[in-house]
Amino acid sequence: MSSATESALVEFEDVAKDYLMPWPRGSVSRALDGVSFIVPRGSTLALLGPNGAGKSTTLHLMLGFLRPGRGTVRVCGEAPQDPASRRSLGFLPEVFAFDRFSTGRRLLERFDALSCRDREGREARVARALETVQMSESADRRVGTYSKGMTQRIGLAQAIVGDPDLLVLDEPMSGMDPASRHAVKTMLAERRALSKTTVISSHILPEVQAAADTLVILDRGRVVARGSLDALTSASTTACISFRAPEATLLAERLAAAGLPSPKAGPDGVLSMDVRPPAEVNQALAVLMANGAEIVSIERAKQDLESVFLALTRDSASSPWGPS
Repeated sequence: MSSATESALVEFEDVAKDYLMPWPRGSVSRALDGVSFIVPRGSTLALLGPNGAGKSTTLHLMLGFLRPGRGTVRVCGEAPQDPASRRSLGFLPEVFAFDRFSTGRRLLERFDALSCRDREGREARVARALETVQMSESADRRVGTYSKGMTQRIGLAQAIVGDPDLLVLDEPMSGMDPASRHAVKTMLAERRALSKTTVISSHILPEVQAAADTLVILDRGRVVARGSLDALTSASTTACISFRAPEATLLAERLAAAGLPSPKAGPDGVLSMDVRPPAEVNQALAVLMANGAEIVSIERAKQDLESVFLALTRDSASSPWGPS
């Protein structure tokens, strides 16, 4: 067993899952097909993909709601159906409903009791969870009086009340205002600093980019990308060459004659051009040096997460922006 696998809190190995379809009779739909990835301890992993990519199925397999048709899923070293895998696990589903007549504080006390934690320390655990999601002042109001954002925050509080080693969040920032989202991102950063593990499924890509350090991107039931956020966003099909040139107009004409893009003017007389490595980089450097240009830098362009996501899933028939 590799050291990476030994340090993983969640493991998927060649997992497939089929659903029986009502029509045509006896037909099946494959939701996942050979999915493999690990969630390292202490990491914040974002599970991304268009509608129908298999995100919800993946989460439900992780939580033990479903069983794989093929392959192996392990959580905290155990099968997800084993109660031992859930002893230090918190979960916030995308859609949930609570007792409208219960107060937020009483609700958390009830969930803490259902999790079989000791009564001793319950009050402190609940107070800490309420403070983390900025609900302390509203804790003794009935849930039925909460706004959508407040309901979302009390849902998050029930997921973190036991300070779980593994936290699974399905669209956690839905309906939250900017201040609440900031609080969630702060909480996620604190969990990572304490080597707590989090799995997030979300369509809010900028928020994911700020919170996650590891990505798994699904499309049509298959993993199309996995790895660190830096590695996936640093990979690019273009490189930027910055340079200074004594005869910028003449050089632009010669670059155009070579089939290369026109330079763009920048500060301090520095010009730049985006080219495709390696062929266009070599060609551009040859033209620039032959015409007396001074090379300032050559940098591979870094993409944002949205660009990476769209490039990997552009052939999918589903829109990535709707609900999962």
